[in-house]
Order: sequence, then C-alpha cells, then structure tokens
Amino acid sequence: MTSPQTMNKKPKSLLQRVGNVLLAAVLMLVGPALMVTSYQQVDADEELARTGVQVSGTITYFSDARKASNRDITVEYVAADGVTRYANAAVDHEQHPSVGEQVTVAYSEQDPNQAIVLGYESKGEFLGGVGLILTAIFTTLGVIIIVTGLRRRRRDEVRSSSMRGNVAES
Repeated sequence: MTSPQTMNKKPKSLLQRVGNVLLAAVLMLVGPALMVTSYQQVDADEELARTGVQVSGTITYFSDARKASNRDITVEYVAADGVTRYANAAVDHEQHPSVGEQVTVAYSEQDPNQAIVLGYESKGEFLGGVGLILTAIFTTLGVIIIVTGLRRRRRDEVRSSSMRGNVAES
C-alpha cells in the first residue's frame, strides 16, 4: 500500500524534467569530450616529435610518486634563441629517470615553449584515461536513471488507470 504522502506528491514540472535531462546529457558528454581532447593532444605531440627541433635536455626534477598521475619529470633545455626553457612529461612506472640524466627534447621552431620530452608519456594520455572512466561511469548512471524513470512512469500509469477503474466501479 502506498502512503498518503506518496499519493499527494507533486509531479515534477516540465522545467525540472528538462533540467535533469540536460544535466544527464552534459555529464554523459564530459568523458567523450575529454577523450577527443586527449587524442588531439597526443596527435599534436606526435607531430611535434616528428617535425620539431630536437635538442638535448637535462632532467632537473623527478617526482617518484606512487600514484601514476603524479609521476613526472621537468627537463631543462636551451632553444636555438639561447633561452633556457623547461618541459614537463609524465613518467610511466617502468621508467626510472634520475636527476641530471640527459634526454631528448623536441620543440616547435615557431614557439620554443611548446616542447615534449621524447620517450616519455604525453600529458594527453592521462586525459584519455580519465575520459574513458567518466564515460563508463556517467553512461552507466544515465542508463540507470533512464530505465528507472521509464519503470516509474509505467508503474504510475498502471496505478492511475487501476484507480480510475476503481472509481468507475463505485
């Protein structure tokens, strides 16, 4: 049996329902958007590795954290204009760089601040992983919400039609 409070509950307004649908759609699109951004960034890094000016750089900092997303290095390099610059790169758990180690840096001739460290992960790969996880979570939640809403609507329709039938019999 349903309680009187459940029977007297106000139905959601159209604005509330549209807002909920829009929020669910945005959340379901965040993951794929991050994945697309990641792929574009990885492609740009690969292009820079192929076409960029390659110079030797020195690892000046290495964060050897347990968490993969926090493992990174900072590399100092000097571009053709003689200015010392720094590039950052993510470090895989199989890699064990050390401060002072020489690595190769590729930088854009037009913008020497845009650089990657060859042989290390692109920062875009992390975004792709986050995007994949968010896609899985929010798509699953979206499907659950949609199925629950459809089941509730069907249950409410069955209840209201049976109540109408009971009123007609009286």
